[in-house]
Parts: sequence; C-alpha cells; structure tokens
Amino acid sequence: MKPVRVLIALRISNETGASTSLERQLQDCMAYVAERQHLGWQVVGVAKDAHISATKSHPFERPQLGEWLNNRAPEFDLLLFWKMDRFVRKVVDMQDMIKWATTHGGKFLVSAKEPVLDMVGPFRHVIIDLFAAIAETEAQNISMRVKSFQSYAKSKNVWAKGIPPYGYESFRDTDGAMRLRVRENQKEVIREMYQRVVEAGEPYSAICDDFNARGILSPGGERMSNRRKNNGEPLPIWRSRTLTSILRSETVLGWKCEEVKVPGKKYGFSQPILTSEGKIRMADPILTDDEWAKLQAEMNGRPGSARRSTKNTTAYRGVVLCGNCGGNLYLFNPEKQQGKPVYRCNKSANRESCGKGYAFRAEKVREVVEATVLGVIGDFPMHERHYVKGSNNSQRLQEIKEYVAELQRSIRPGGKNSAGFAKEATEEEIAALYEEHDSLAAEGDKPDRYEYRDTGETFRHMWERNGGNDAERTRHLLKAGISVRLNPLIKGVSNTTDFGAEVDLGNLSQPFTIH
Repeated sequence: MKPVRVLIALRISNETGASTSLERQLQDCMAYVAERQHLGWQVVGVAKDAHISATKSHPFERPQLGEWLNNRAPEFDLLLFWKMDRFVRKVVDMQDMIKWATTHGGKFLVSAKEPVLDMVGPFRHVIIDLFAAIAETEAQNISMRVKSFQSYAKSKNVWAKGIPPYGYESFRDTDGAMRLRVRENQKEVIREMYQRVVEAGEPYSAICDDFNARGILSPGGERMSNRRKNNGEPLPIWRSRTLTSILRSETVLGWKCEEVKVPGKKYGFSQPILTSEGKIRMADPILTDDEWAKLQAEMNGRPGSARRSTKNTTAYRGVVLCGNCGGNLYLFNPEKQQGKPVYRCNKSANRESCGKGYAFRAEKVREVVEATVLGVIGDFPMHERHYVKGSNNSQRLQEIKEYVAELQRSIRPGGKNSAGFAKEATEEEIAALYEEHDSLAAEGDKPDRYEYRDTGETFRHMWERNGGNDAERTRHLLKAGISVRLNPLIKGVSNTTDFGAEVDLGNLSQPFTIH
C-alpha cells in the first residue's frame, strides 16, 4: 500500500481571542490521522500560522503554509485542516486551492471536523465550494456586526475594542460597560518621558536605550503573549518611534482618540474623536494641558532625523546585504539634513548596531550590484520550475507479471490462444509487456518532484528585458538564491562611495531558476 503523506495546516486569527487554539487543532488533526493509519496515512509536516486572518491572507501568502504550497508541494499528498473557517473564508480562495490541488498531482483537501468536506467522490468540488461560500458569508456577517457595534460605541464614553492606549487599562464599570482608567506603572513611565524630554532635553534614542537597559517593558513587551515568550521570541524593545507616538497622542490627556490613516501610506496618526459636545473624556489625564503644550513645543522644535525613503522603495531588498551582520540594507533619505540617499543596515537604523553601521551611497549601489551580478552570473542559463507527479511503477510491474502469467497459460497446449493467429498475437503482446517491464524496472519508482526546464534565456537577457523593473529583477535573484554583501574598501569610513561587493551564489545543487 502506497503511504498517504499528510500535511496538517493550522491557523489562528489575529482578530479574535475566541479562536480554537493551535494546540487543540493539532490534537484533533493528529487523532484524525491516527484513525486512518490502516489506510497508510502518515504526517510529514505541520504548518502553524498564528495571528493570521483567513479573510485577509490567502493560503499561499501565509508564512508556514505558503512555504509548503509554493516550494514543498512534492512532499505531501493530502492537506488536512481542522475546519473550513480555519483554512479559508473566501469562496475564491477555496476555488484557487482546488485548482492548485488538481494541477499538483491530484492532491486531497480534507477537514478533520467536517466529514462531508472531503475531496473524494464525484461531488467533492460542489460540496467544498458550498462550504467555502458559507464560511465567507459568516465572515462577512461577523465583520458587519463588529463594525456596527464599534460605530455605535465610537461616540460614547465606553471602551469597545482593542488594546487600551499606553498609560491606561480597561475595566468593567458599575453599569456593566467597559471603560478606561490610569495604569499607575505606565503613568510613571510617561511622566519620566516628559521630564527627560522637556526638562532635560534628552534625545529620544538615549531615553529608549536607558529604558531597555533598565528592563522597562515597551508597549509591545507588555502585550506579548505567553505562547510567543515560550517559543523563545525576543521581547519588543523601546524605539524612538514608539516613544514619540505615545507623547504625540492626546490619549495622555485622557481624551478618546482614533487612528487616522494617511492616504496612500501604511501608517497613520492619533487624533481625538469629536462629537457635537466636543471631545470625549475617557479617563483622568496623565499630563496637564500646560505640560502637553510645553511637550509639543519641544518636540516640534527638534530637528528631524533621517527617514526611510517613502518616495523610493528599496531596490534589491533581500539581495543586497550588510557585509558585517548579513542583514538587509534599506534605502534611507536624510532629507532634513540635506544629505544624499544611502543604503544602510536596518539594525543601525533601529539603534541595534551590528558593530559597524556602514552606509553606502545609493547612487553607487545600483552600479555595483549590476556590475557584480552580470559579471558573475550574467551568462548563466535560467530555468523554469515545473511540478511533476511521481509514478508508482511497483504496482504496474506487479500487474504486468500477473497478466503475462495469464497470457502464457493461454498459449499452452489446449489453451484458448494455443494456435494460429491468436497464439502469434498473444506472443507479440507478451514481448511488448516484457519490454515495458524492463523499462519500468530500470526506471524504478519516482516521487513527486520539481523539474527544471531551460527557458533559453540567460540572466543577462532577463536583466535587459526588465530594465527599470527592480521588483522583477529582485524576484529572479531571490529565487536563484543570489545575495550580494557590501563592504567598505576603507575600514571605519561611513556613508561611503568606496565599497566592494561579495557574491553568494546560494544553492548550486539546483539550476538558477524562475518559479
């Protein structure tokens, strides 16, 4: 019996605390597989995606499941998930997965908690599409109910959703409503920030370094779940942006605020919610109005720092690396200092210097990368990766042996094909089967796999064809496993145009490829 290789896919939403835990999902899925061991089922992997919304994230885009679907498809035959709504919440996503399963060797999709949802039988696609439509409708209904309540509560003195702003905590009041009150330990931190910024004039970065050294938890550190701590993830630390966002928000005055998105940007800013009666007081203020005015005046008077460019995206991200720590280099545009754009290590930008803090002039990075890449791999051929369903030749070999034995009995004296044309035709069929047997025996069983086919194009051709398209060039370099480490030619000199590049050709056991 050929084994059925099972991949278990687990997901928990980042939008609700009522979701079934990953541990419970895994326990149920493992029990489901154990009940089918007699059918050859065996677990070959578990893809755990925590804090991922199925509504916002397609299965191919999830960190762990996406890696299996995009790059490790030959390693499993069946994808098992706990329930439909743990897997997808959109009909189109489920349809995509059915198409993917069909084109990748006829893989199976199975729900551990919904026996009818199983890719077996003639109506499997109809049933799965129906369940996906139900899951999508329920997701829309939940979203509508949540938004309706939030809209109602927005103008009220109640705390309807989410994590309270730093300096406050939620509590259930005597009337049963959730409200905010000052959290004393965080209030002391905010008061210290104010004194050090306004009265001592300290840099934000120095305050953050001191907080981190003293073990004062950042907002992210305070909220970090025990699961992430147990997994060994480092605590989020204080950064200048964290500190300034707290001191810029009027929540420290006790007002109820909302996050307003900046059009065309991923970030936003905090502003008080206004009603016909004015601002909404949620809790006692941590700073007075006079202190707030002094604080804003001090912060507005400080020079801006170098900002990561929002006008130009970082070219070759993931390919161009810091020669010292191996981290990504990012494009920064120090506009307020009237400096020139540079690529620098992200650790340096976040005050976690890798020890060097080199910055490389952006004007030279493109030249060095292009000259280096084309000089080393420009004439290498590129290949395209294709999924190939494996073959189970052992089963066919056994069928040939049994059929040949039956044919041989038919041409013996007294057999139905023992004379004349029937005997001649049977002997020819036997000879053809022997030939097929020898060919399959030499080939052996072949597992599911990726095969690489020459595209007839070199890296140089690809580079020229995608002139001006940095994203496409970067995609090919990343898929081929190519990286370029930059190092200054003069040690100790920052913000330099004098630097060299060292190329890592990645995994040479596979051809350079486009996926």
